[in-house]
Amino acid sequence: MELFLQGLSQIANISTVVWMAIGSIVGIILGALPGLTATMGIALMMPIAFQLPTATGIGLLLAVYCGAVSGASIPAILIGIPGNPNAIATVEDGLLMTKSGKAGEALGGAVVASFIGGIGSLLVLVLFSPLVARLTLAFGPAEKTTLALVGLVIIASVSGNNILKGLLMGAFGMALAFLGTDPFSNQLRIPFAKVLATTPLSKGLDLTSALIGLFGISQVFFELSKPFEKVQKVEPIKIDKIFPPLRKLLDMWKIILSSLGIGTLIGAIPGTGASIAVFMAYNSAKTITENSKGKLEPLGTGALEGVFAPEVANNAVTGGALIPALALGIPGDAATAVLIGALMVKGVTPGFHLFATNMALVYAIFTTMLVANIFMALFQLLGVRLYPKVLSVPQQVLLPQILVLSFIGAYAVAGQATAVGIFNLGTALVMGLVGYVLKKDNYPIAPIVLGLILGGMFEENFRRAVKLAGGNYFVFLTKPICLLFIGFSILSIALPAIKQRRARTK
Repeated sequence: MELFLQGLSQIANISTVVWMAIGSIVGIILGALPGLTATMGIALMMPIAFQLPTATGIGLLLAVYCGAVSGASIPAILIGIPGNPNAIATVEDGLLMTKSGKAGEALGGAVVASFIGGIGSLLVLVLFSPLVARLTLAFGPAEKTTLALVGLVIIASVSGNNILKGLLMGAFGMALAFLGTDPFSNQLRIPFAKVLATTPLSKGLDLTSALIGLFGISQVFFELSKPFEKVQKVEPIKIDKIFPPLRKLLDMWKIILSSLGIGTLIGAIPGTGASIAVFMAYNSAKTITENSKGKLEPLGTGALEGVFAPEVANNAVTGGALIPALALGIPGDAATAVLIGALMVKGVTPGFHLFATNMALVYAIFTTMLVANIFMALFQLLGVRLYPKVLSVPQQVLLPQILVLSFIGAYAVAGQATAVGIFNLGTALVMGLVGYVLKKDNYPIAPIVLGLILGGMFEENFRRAVKLAGGNYFVFLTKPICLLFIGFSILSIALPAIKQRRARTK
């Protein structure tokens, strides 16, 4: 108790509260702008954090982290463009809710879900960080391979009515992931290697630029391809309610718990990230709603459940990623890697030594995480009635602005590297044209992103696992965790097929 009070005293001051409030607002804004990620936000605020006391500086960075992760849901829900890859799974149901006049409920639900995910994962962080850290150490290359397999299997569930098109798009995404150099031999394996060896493509396709093109620029082209209409006055959207009914939240308890567990665990596994967690949570929620006997709405129809599941998982990753970062000194994702760097610059070394010698600072970090989630929820809720006003802008005015912001986001990813920024602009434009052509023919876009995210992870860990096993390709059948994930993958394919067959029989 004494150590907790010492930690609390480090942040119980006006300066810390003000800086965390600023960090939360900055994070929400950065998260809402396509291409600007939580990692970038933390990096931008690090020079300020270095000038502040350790606990205050870390609190500022955590506020940016939580705000950016949650803020990405705003454009995903309103205009179908995820602010960053973490909000991809929120797009489908969130955008459908907006189109059906439920923008306020979708935005408010996303905030509540984000808060639940953030606070829930924080409780796990506080209570079980040493235990969960030990569990995640059991994830070697073989386990990560089968985890990626689970993510790839989810392609079938995000493919809509045409699974064949979805699988084809997933394969296309994996092919894009293999561009660049071989992770082991460092040899170029891209077409026209001699010509492209000096371009940024030699390091692989930039995920953020591809995402902006596939979801943002392609949507602009798609809307512009429709018959031109005169500018008409758009009536402002009326927001009747923001908070989901309490009864609805109680009905979704299974979705909340499963998404919270998935997000926290995936966040705690180094090298995975929220992009995998949100799709796994969405897939889990889909199964739960199908077995709810009508109590819950089916996902993909503009259901609040389709917003809640990925947003709970998305923000649960924030607490989960801090578990290996603080307990082991191993970053759970890119953002926590920057946080570890900030701690080390301040002379604090994460790991067992931190818990053994400076537990007061650990408690201070836990408390700032709580305050960061409170500020995130507060500032996002204050803006819920303001965000939908963007939809009151006529499309002829809104679409060019989205296009400009998309290009700015793609360019900004490169930082000060001008040549890379220009190349990213080209990547976003090409992927936007590809996405436009695919949308015209009703091909799903989400499987491309899944393949792009998981393809490299699957290949690298598969080859490393086989190499460590001396060329034994059956190594995945000798590890309990691998067998668990393989079984889950088989069930994910088999159960929907069995249900469809029974429905046809009836």
